[in-house]
Order: sequence, then C-alpha cells, then structure tokens
Amino acid sequence: MKRFFSGLRKKATTAAVKDDDRFGTGLWRHNRDRFIRAVDRYYTTAVALHEARDSGGSAISGATSAGSSDGEATAASAKDPIDVIVGGTHRLNALVDVVDDLTASLHARHPVTGQVVPGPARQAVGDAPELLTKASSKVGEAVLAASMARSDGPSGRSIDSSAGATVRFITDAEELLGRAREILARVEAS
Repeated sequence: MKRFFSGLRKKATTAAVKDDDRFGTGLWRHNRDRFIRAVDRYYTTAVALHEARDSGGSAISGATSAGSSDGEATAASAKDPIDVIVGGTHRLNALVDVVDDLTASLHARHPVTGQVVPGPARQAVGDAPELLTKASSKVGEAVLAASMARSDGPSGRSIDSSAGATVRFITDAEELLGRAREILARVEAS
C-alpha cells in the first residue's frame, strides 16, 4: 500500500511542477487557482441541486414565477431553474480554458514571483490582474446564488431569482475575461 500512495504523490508533484512552469508561482498563478476553486465550488453546488431534484426533492425545482423585471431572469425562468444553474457549469468550464491561456501568456511575457506586478510590467498589463480577480469574484457570487437556490428549494420558495443571478454573474465573468483578453492581445501585439 505504501508504494501505491507514494506513486500518487509523485504524479501530483509532477503536475504541480508543470503548472509552476506554465503559470508561475506568483500573482498569475494565484488568480488562476482562485478562479478554478470558485468553478469547483459552483460545480459541487450545481451537482448537489441536480441530485436533490433527481432523488425526489420536487420542491427544490420550484415553480417558475410569472413575472420578472430582469430580462435574463425571465429567460432563465423559461427553463427549470436547476437546469439553468447546472448549465452554468458548461459555461464556466469553457472559461477555465480562457483563464489558463490568459495566465500562461501573462506569466510567459511578464513573470511575477510575488503578489505585486512590478512597475514596467504593470504598465504593460494594465488592469488585467484586477479583471482576473473580479472574474473570480463573479464566479464566487454565482456560487452564492446557487447555494441560495439549494437552501430555498427545500423550503418551497422559488429559486428562479437565484438561477437568474447565476446567469448574470457568469455573464459578468465572461465579460471581464473578454476585457482581459483584449488587454493581453494589445500586450502581445507590442
């Protein structure tokens, strides 16, 4: 048994070294890891909602509300709100690749070992660090909204607003990462 576990530990260490080479160990890696953790939490919450519905938690899917002032929430209400939340996992998985590409490119052009981007690199990358941080925060907010659905559903309250909020927060994260990509494209063009 000891040999089995030691082999697993070596594989994990090898993967970590590859990630260190690709993303660095400083701010870029920190932003990437924070984003990945938020996506993992969202996925876990969405799976729990899906499993609760499938195991007979009919109250958890909730009835859709008739009116909503927000266009996205209305679009989300057209479907089962749990399906909307679960669908967010696919959008977030696509964003993981975007974050990986962004952080790998930023590390390759402007390696940072600490949590502060040095002056010349800061001028080149502009708001990219903040945009990555904000995108992670938006995914965290989507996790919170999905968690609210998880707690509201069993009590019989509608989860439509929570599903609509997850859609909005994921859309916000996509937009922030799009802006970061634009900055990176300018950096690479110079």
